[in-house]
Order: sequence, then C-alpha cells, then structure tokens
Amino acid sequence: MKTRFTTLVLSLLLAASAMAADTTYQPFVLASVSDGDLKTGVSSARNALVAAGFEIAGQYQPLDNAVVIVATHDLLKEAAAASERGGYAAGQRISVTERDGKTEVAFINPLYIQYAYRLEADLQPVLDLLGQTLGNVESYGASKKMTAKKLNKYNYMIGMQKFDDPSDLASFPSHAAAIAAVENGLAREGDPLSLVYRIDIPGKDQVVYGVGMKATSDAEDEIDIDETFQMSIVDFEGYSKIAYFPYEILVDGGDVEALHMRFRMAVHFPDLSMMGAHGFTKLMSSPGATEDALENLVKAE
Repeated sequence: MKTRFTTLVLSLLLAASAMAADTTYQPFVLASVSDGDLKTGVSSARNALVAAGFEIAGQYQPLDNAVVIVATHDLLKEAAAASERGGYAAGQRISVTERDGKTEVAFINPLYIQYAYRLEADLQPVLDLLGQTLGNVESYGASKKMTAKKLNKYNYMIGMQKFDDPSDLASFPSHAAAIAAVENGLAREGDPLSLVYRIDIPGKDQVVYGVGMKATSDAEDEIDIDETFQMSIVDFEGYSKIAYFPYEILVDGGDVEALHMRFRMAVHFPDLSMMGAHGFTKLMSSPGATEDALENLVKAE
C-alpha cells in the first residue's frame, strides 16, 4: 500500500513538473481599456500604484499618445539583489496609451522578465499585485510558445546575442566613477538620450538607469535609435507595446553595460519576422547605433 501511495505521489509530482515546463508566457499584459483620456489614465495608474506600495521611479512620454511609468517595489528590488545581473528587472514598465477614443493601460509581464533575465527569484507576487492594482485582462505579444526554458536561453537566431552577451560600454576604477560617468552623460543637453529613472539595488554596488531615446535631428544615427521610429516598425498590430521602452543601462561595480538590442528587442517582440515591412531588417542599423550612443554617453567630453 505504501509503495502504491509513493508511486502515486511521484507520478503527480512529475505530472505537475511537466505541466510547469509546458507553461507559456507572453511579454505584455493588458491591464484595462477605458474611455478616459491620457492625462486621466496616467494619474489613475500612478495613484493606484502608489496606494499598492509601489514607488514611482520615473515617467516620460516617448510618443505623443503614450506615457510610460516606471515603478519599483521592495519585491522587485529583492529579486534584483538576489540575481547576478538582476538590476535590469528592478523597474516595472507600465504604459498608458490613448488611441481611437480609448485609453489602454498595459505592463511588461514580470514572469516573462523573470525567465528571460534569468532571475533567481519568483515574480508571481509582483504579477499578482499588478493585476490587483491595475487589472489583468489578457497577456499578449507572442504567438510562439515561449516557455521558461526557451526564455532562459533565448536568442532570436543562431549567432545573435543572448542575455549574457551584453554591450560592454565601459569600465572604471570604482563604482562611484562609473556612476558619475553615466550621470554626467545623461545630463548633457542636445543629444537623443535622457534620464527617465535611477534605481539602486539594495546591498549591491549595482544601479540601473532608464534611458529615453528621442532624435534631436535628422541624422541617421539618431533616427536609428529614436523611439517613434522603432515603434513604427515593431508595434504595428494589437495593443500598445510602448512599454518596451525606456532602455536600461546597468552599472555593476565599476562596469557599465546594456543588454544588446538584438537580444532585448527580439525577446520583447518574438513574433517579428526577419524580412518584410515590419521585420528586423528594417532596424538593421539600430543595434549598432544604440551601442554607439550608449558608449558615447559614458565617454568623457
């Protein structure tokens, strides 16, 4: 009898493990669609987040009809601190987009980020809290079966970067020097890069910055990194995906890095084809231009 019971328990555990392995995730979550305008939607989302214990780290308007709020929480900071390069996940991106007389609120799926960014923590409580706070209508953004295993080793195709192949932007003799270089660069006027937020990871010499990218001229290298241009290629159907931005820079000790765009864009938009009007080839120059812009950011004037 004991043997049969043990066998049954093991079978149930194996079945549950198999089901978990087959679970798929999508990069974006639609929280709500309402008749309110953009200003009202932003105010409502901010107030709800603060009331739920989130801290507003930053906010900006990458598109005329969209605002992105970046919030953090003790749960997110703890998860970031528990992982080697967890700072990338410390900022929860929430978008408010007005179009066709409706206002959409959406956010990046914390579980998708958990697996794609290889976190040593469970972000289900963060997803639950966001759902209770803002709503959780449906997930979207990937028709492909993005399992935890696939996300953990994700690259768009052979030869393209993974999570652990970042752009190494610069190295400095100290954490303080690295911080100063990034902040001095973001304070420069007249270039496409701007500071959206800063989040310090508790217990570590690690800081993540959110960077806005808006062309200030018609120069090709600026257009290549411009948020409006990039979204015109990749965000062409379904609910808004502007919560892809802002872009992160991670200061880890004296090292400054950023996720390579060939990984970051691809993992947020896994359904995009390589060719066609909305394919990655339309952004062929953007990864290099992004890397160059971020490297120039931390160079001394």
